[in-house]
Amino acid sequence: MVNRVQLYNWTEKYTNMIHKGILFFVLVGLMTSCGQYKRFTYIQPDPAAQQDSIFNKSFIFYKLQPADLLRVNVQSMDKNITEVFNDNGPGSNASQSISSGSSSYMTGHSVDIDGFINLPVMGKIQVAGKTVDEARDLIQQHADEYIKDAKVIVKLLSFKVYFLGEIGSKGMQTVYSDRANILEGIAMAGDIPFSGNRKKVTIVRSYQQVTRVIEVDLTQRDLLSSPLYYLQPNDIVYVEPLKTSMFRVRLSEYSTFMSFFTSAIALVVLITNINK
Repeated sequence: MVNRVQLYNWTEKYTNMIHKGILFFVLVGLMTSCGQYKRFTYIQPDPAAQQDSIFNKSFIFYKLQPADLLRVNVQSMDKNITEVFNDNGPGSNASQSISSGSSSYMTGHSVDIDGFINLPVMGKIQVAGKTVDEARDLIQQHADEYIKDAKVIVKLLSFKVYFLGEIGSKGMQTVYSDRANILEGIAMAGDIPFSGNRKKVTIVRSYQQVTRVIEVDLTQRDLLSSPLYYLQPNDIVYVEPLKTSMFRVRLSEYSTFMSFFTSAIALVVLITNINK
């Protein structure tokens, strides 16, 4: 009987020690995270700089490549002519659904492996290696040969960015803008939670046969004047987890295991007392 009482007391004492230890580590982790609030602040100011800062934009225009998808719209006062030049039927090589949210992005023309798009009446036009504006000007020249009052509008439909890691909403985000920056993209993806490392965000950027791996620090204000500030089509953005967040996950798993373990010991002691 004395042994059972001693075992019960030991179990209770051991359980209390575990709970106190877990509470201690949790409090230490919280205090540490409170002292490192700078990890969670975007584009922090330089203490030596003026309060109001001006940054020159450094935007690199994206050049079209095979597999890109373009929306080409030819406008004219003559609706009959417009219908012919905007035919997206079987004769078009890339009539496909893009988005259910906007009719402007419902159909498009794909840039083939040789860099051409196949447009009604005008035929094949090479656009690979050109910016969207340059492609529009080239198509405008072809349209002017057929229509006196032609107005050509070209939009890039395949501007998609993929988000992975510690981000609010993982997966693909479609960008309906020619100049979307990384902060806008992260906002579209639901922002970076406290478990994400804003100082170490990796961008995987592919163009033609070359793939670059780029690391950016979202806490530095100098990013605003960097060409890396702007997203490019098909960018993959990966946000690494903070080491402290990994510690919290392991601590949570450890506390769950120890709670189960101590509960099992208490149950064994209870059953032993009942049987004896």
